[in-house]
Amino acid sequence: PLPERLDGVGVLAGDPTDEQYGVRFIVDLDGRRYVAEVDREIAAPLRGAGTGDHLWLSGRPSPLRGAPEGWVRSRHLAGRLSVRSLQRGPPAAPWYAAANSVRRTLTAGAASFDDDRRPLYLGMVIGDDRQLSELRQHRFRTAGLNHLTAVSGQNVAFLIAVAAPALSRVGRRSRAVLTLVLLVAMVLVTRADPSVLRAGVMAGLAVLAVSTGRIAPAVRILALTITILLLADPLLVHALGFRLSIAATAGLVVLAGPIESHLPGPAWLRLPLAVTLAAQLATAPLVVGLNGGIS
Repeated sequence: PLPERLDGVGVLAGDPTDEQYGVRFIVDLDGRRYVAEVDREIAAPLRGAGTGDHLWLSGRPSPLRGAPEGWVRSRHLAGRLSVRSLQRGPPAAPWYAAANSVRRTLTAGAASFDDDRRPLYLGMVIGDDRQLSELRQHRFRTAGLNHLTAVSGQNVAFLIAVAAPALSRVGRRSRAVLTLVLLVAMVLVTRADPSVLRAGVMAGLAVLAVSTGRIAPAVRILALTITILLLADPLLVHALGFRLSIAATAGLVVLAGPIESHLPGPAWLRLPLAVTLAAQLATAPLVVGLNGGIS
């Protein structure tokens, strides 16, 4: 049963989002997680706040009705919180503070973009699509490119590729440790998006395998990744992003090779076409259930 009233220090479990009539945020308080929406008149303490920041707040919890079940479960939401008072609390933990600083720097660096392109850039780079217009979201969804507006495994690949020249100058063990640090930083900056979690853990396992001289087939790494993540958070199975990421990766690992071997034409055409077809086939059941069809 939910308590009649809550009063204490909560921790933001996500970045606040501007809504039509106020500001919405998710907060951990007294061992439970709530989704809250406050009027703009009392939302000043949320300005500039990010994941991991603390808030002094009081309010009345209530059951969360009408929200999609998968969304509620994957975010561990216990209910809705009607906030009565709100103040900024103690600073965030150092790792959250560092991640928030990186996000603020990237956001400031994108200030030269117009209001239509800036949220698109931030969505692709750090997964911050809160300001993306409904029209732009509709266009990407209709074209089947909605995944481009969020971070994914490609972001992890880009990060490792950019860092590779510097990492190649150190020893094997130091390179493995620094790569793991970069992966953890990427997960924190992108707010532990399910697809980034999947890619980060897979990359970490691959790095550990290479640094210890082990042979690690991609299928085994994917299976270990699913096992580790679901042991850490079983409710990830309800996150659509997690299921799409797992399905797409499984398609690349299992189907891309056989499809390429049966396609005609030169190798430079067969491989990218096989990769595309493998990911589309593997995610098709989920995409049909979500959108009612395939782009």
